[in-house]
Amino acid sequence: MEHSQIYLPKLTLVNKILIIIASSCFILEFILSKTSTIYLGNILGLSAEHITHGHLYSLITYPFLSRSIIEVILNCLMLWLMGSEFEANWGTKRYLNFILSVVIGGGLLYLGVSILFFSTTPIYQFPLVGLSGIVSSLCVAYAVIFPDRVFSFMMLIPIKARYFCLILVAISLYQGLSGPMGVGAWGQLGGILSAYLFMILVSNRNFKLLSHKMGQLTQLRKVKKSKAKLTIVKDDNEHPPKYWQ
Repeated sequence: MEHSQIYLPKLTLVNKILIIIASSCFILEFILSKTSTIYLGNILGLSAEHITHGHLYSLITYPFLSRSIIEVILNCLMLWLMGSEFEANWGTKRYLNFILSVVIGGGLLYLGVSILFFSTTPIYQFPLVGLSGIVSSLCVAYAVIFPDRVFSFMMLIPIKARYFCLILVAISLYQGLSGPMGVGAWGQLGGILSAYLFMILVSNRNFKLLSHKMGQLTQLRKVKKSKAKLTIVKDDNEHPPKYWQ
């Protein structure tokens, strides 16, 4: 008989940083909302209008903002539970590449949908924020690697990872198609697609060979070169130079 697996793995470096930044941004946003009219979503959030005005950094910063404390707590908890296991197994470098691929991929799909279908609506200016895209992508990766592992859905219902992934994609797709305000779901779907493509790519034999060769080249370039400089030391009364150093 299968049992749901609920445990707390050691919190790893990348996830610790993500959780600290997301929590700090939420606290800062709360303080600003009470003391000023500044909204961080208009600064760090991702929107088509923001990008067209040259704020390319928002393609990286948008996940660090959240709309509610429940969202912060749940997403950070999922990062801890699943993200730490992936980082421990994959290594920090590969896990960080996975996160960047998910964030950028999700942001690009959201921008594409906003520009193509909502350029004349307020959605064009609506900022995408939150860790939901990363968390959804981790769920997909979890389902691909551990399809038969059972865990608790909503902390109550035991469900296999593969079915949870299907439910997650279906909900996101429904939200994205049900109305204009659901356009943020396309960011999640973009992250999910990027996660799946990333896993296919890194598992490809040719990619592994290329990565190995690139690693060897990198190691060769890191070999310390001699810092000694060959200079001519001249003696005032002698020609040609007296000696080298």
